[in-house]
Amino acid sequence: MITMKKMIKKSIAVVLTAMIAVCMLITRAPIASAETATNVGLAAHALKAYREGWVYVWGGTSYGAVDCSGLIATYHGVGGIRVDMLASSSEWGYVSNGVPNIHGLGLHHPGHVGVYIGSGMAVDARDSYSGVVYHNVYTKKWVEWFKVAGVSYPQNGWVLLDGESFLYENGQYIVNTSRTINGVTYYFDAAGVSNIAPPASEYLATDYSTASAPVSQPNYQDNSYEEEQQRLAEEAAQKAREEEERRLAEEAEQKRLAEEAEQKRLAEEAEQKRLAEEAEQKRLAEEAEQKRLAEEAEQKRLAEEAEKKRLAEEAEKKRIEEEKKRIEEEKRLAEEKKRQEEEAVVIAEYEYEDSEESKTVTSIQTRLYELGYLSKKATGYYGGETVDAVMMFQDKNEIEVTGVVNSKTYKVLKSSKAKANFNPLEQGMFDNGPALPVTALQERLTELKYYYDDVTGFYGELTASAVRQFQKNNEIEATGVADPETQLRIFSSKAEVNPNAGGVSYGEAGAMVQNLQKRLIELRYLSGEVTGKFDDAALEAVHKYQAAAGLEESDLLTADQLEVLYSDDAVKSADYNTLRYGFSGEDVAQMQSRLASLKYYDGKTSGVYNKAVVSAVESFQKDNGLEVTGCADEKTLETLKTEAQRESTNAGDEIILKTATVSDNALAGITETEKTAEIVLTKPHDNELAKTVIALGTVIVVAFLLAAVFMIELKRKKASAKSK
Repeated sequence: MITMKKMIKKSIAVVLTAMIAVCMLITRAPIASAETATNVGLAAHALKAYREGWVYVWGGTSYGAVDCSGLIATYHGVGGIRVDMLASSSEWGYVSNGVPNIHGLGLHHPGHVGVYIGSGMAVDARDSYSGVVYHNVYTKKWVEWFKVAGVSYPQNGWVLLDGESFLYENGQYIVNTSRTINGVTYYFDAAGVSNIAPPASEYLATDYSTASAPVSQPNYQDNSYEEEQQRLAEEAAQKAREEEERRLAEEAEQKRLAEEAEQKRLAEEAEQKRLAEEAEQKRLAEEAEQKRLAEEAEQKRLAEEAEKKRLAEEAEKKRIEEEKKRIEEEKRLAEEKKRQEEEAVVIAEYEYEDSEESKTVTSIQTRLYELGYLSKKATGYYGGETVDAVMMFQDKNEIEVTGVVNSKTYKVLKSSKAKANFNPLEQGMFDNGPALPVTALQERLTELKYYYDDVTGFYGELTASAVRQFQKNNEIEATGVADPETQLRIFSSKAEVNPNAGGVSYGEAGAMVQNLQKRLIELRYLSGEVTGKFDDAALEAVHKYQAAAGLEESDLLTADQLEVLYSDDAVKSADYNTLRYGFSGEDVAQMQSRLASLKYYDGKTSGVYNKAVVSAVESFQKDNGLEVTGCADEKTLETLKTEAQRESTNAGDEIILKTATVSDNALAGITETEKTAEIVLTKPHDNELAKTVIALGTVIVVAFLLAAVFMIELKRKKASAKSK
């Protein structure tokens, strides 16, 4: 029945195809395009044809019955000349280069066209067996895409297709991005679908442009058009003949199937007869089987009696074994009870105190200290802190919490499986409460000679540096954080004293590093500020010193090496006599004084080679024809010394001249206090020679003044005596 319906349906399709072909030959009417046609409308039209199950009819252009070009033409008559829609297009490209993000594009390969829906999907009227199909665009060998003539394609704005919103920009809908429009943010997925729809008015504001092209009208004087239509009609007739041949073949197939069904019926009757014969044979076989089973039942009964006897023997054997197990269990329980009684024996409890003969409490406290339950070392007295520590230990190790150290607690406490009570400590933490973990850590690191500063209870950079050095020496990741593993090693009685005690190494911080930096600056291996941190700059300076002193390059200096470094035997830098920015010392102060005497420098005589000193040195070098570097090499220092001495000599001559003048005035009885002050202020800078000359001049002036006063007073007395 179903086959007959298919044949009728195909016959109607063939007839419709032939009729349409004839109509085309008779009318030869071109299909016009409509100005109202849009790309999303064409895509929606194709989807509708697929969903409604339109049939394929060669040459069909009516609702529900179309061929490939008819699917497009039935949408407002768009597409141009049906036999060559690609030629009617104003814009096209190759599918192999990718299909643009544009809905309603035409797809073409020789002899066939389809509609691009978007998101990589297409619809086309395939053939009379498949009808209208919906498929991935790359599963069919499409060659070109094209803009369908007469269809308007959006340039910019919103469009709505199949209930989903898309935003076109510059002729294509956007994908995998977002846009904020009028304060609303829209997100577009890989198919270009917006997560929310815009206001309805936005769709009306879409900017369209028409993919139009001159639609070729058929040339009624051109025989090629008639020949093409004649060819199409002949193809339709040939297809109708093929359909008839197919129908006849199907009828022959049905006849063959009927003959096979008859043969099957006869075979079934023969099979039923065979089965009856087999049933009789089966009955006889069953009777023989029953006899055999009776014999086997007797044999089974005899075997069961033998099995019962065996089981009885095994039960007795099992009873004896269970009795033996019961006796062993009673023995085990007695031993367990004895063990528990032994574990319950008190080793130490509250107010116990060690004697000269026994150090049990000290042993317990030392182990609790090693495991982080006590922050203080052993005292030998079992006080409240020890009780609290024991209770914490028992709780963490799943022992009955009593605060009393019995045999069981003592055994676990002394074992290698005892659980520790260390919490991670890191920079910035401080002791806050009865427990003093940071203080205990600093005290222990002091004992092990990793920490040299005050015990403050604050986990600062110095503590972190000491922890880092311990971790490095004990092959633990050097993080500076005292994690439980690190603390367990630090507080262990087996922890070794710092093998580099008294020395300093890269990464450390503190007073010892400050002293190292100061000494390296004095020896001219380091410049800049003293930070107290053994950083990369300090390490580079240490390496320079080690190379100069003939030492192997290392990231640390031992106590013996530091002793030599701080002595007069320490090797100075090769640039020691060249002063530069960042250096400090008496020689820098002397240079500042000489620059000041020559009026190149007006700052403090600080002994620090700062930027002001660099500027003064550069000015001096420029004025004296030296290479301007800002660094005081030997030539610069020698020239500076010579110029400063020359300036001092000139100042001395001036002072002697002033002194002579003052002396003359003093003999004449004239007070020169103001002029003496002028002499003192002639050279206010700290030049050593100038200071000496000024001091000597001042003594001479005072002497002359005293002499003048004495002589004046003597003359006055003589005059007074004469008058009497």
